Amino acid sequence: MKKLFILSITLFLCSCKDETQELINDLSGTWKVDEIIYSKTGQTAPDSVVKYPNSIFQLDQCELTGSIRSCSGFYDLTGTQNIKIVYNAVPDENTTFIAIMDEEIPKISLLGSYRISQSGNSMTLKGPRASSPTYQGNTIELRLKK
Repeated sequence: MKKLFILSITLFLCSCKDETQELINDLSGTWKVDEIIYSKTGQTAPDSVVKYPNSIFQLDQCELTGSIRSCSGFYDLTGTQNIKIVYNAVPDENTTFIAIMDEEIPKISLLGSYRISQSGNSMTLKGPRASSPTYQGNTIELRLKK
């Protein structure tokens, strides 16, 4: 299922290389995780808001080519475990998505596809989308700062 998810994102990315490369360039870098908001889908009030004072989200810069359709990086929410990830981004007419694939089984998994909102040095990831293979009726909102 995970390979099918990666393949479908990869095929879509091939159709919009220039926009995707520009988006990858904008997203790359080290982002400090300010907080993560956990909620049940459809609820207006969050279940919990967790501050992660020493946590980072690293999206490495990469050049997309015919054979390279995703980038690498990592996240560390606990301050002790770098979770290696493969990611790619999909620019859409109204929304931009980032797909995160964990390369190991972490204590806190962010596997899935997230909607991106970026403004200057702040970025919010909301997801995972309902079509995500790990979707279980919960939503996660990551608030990040550069």
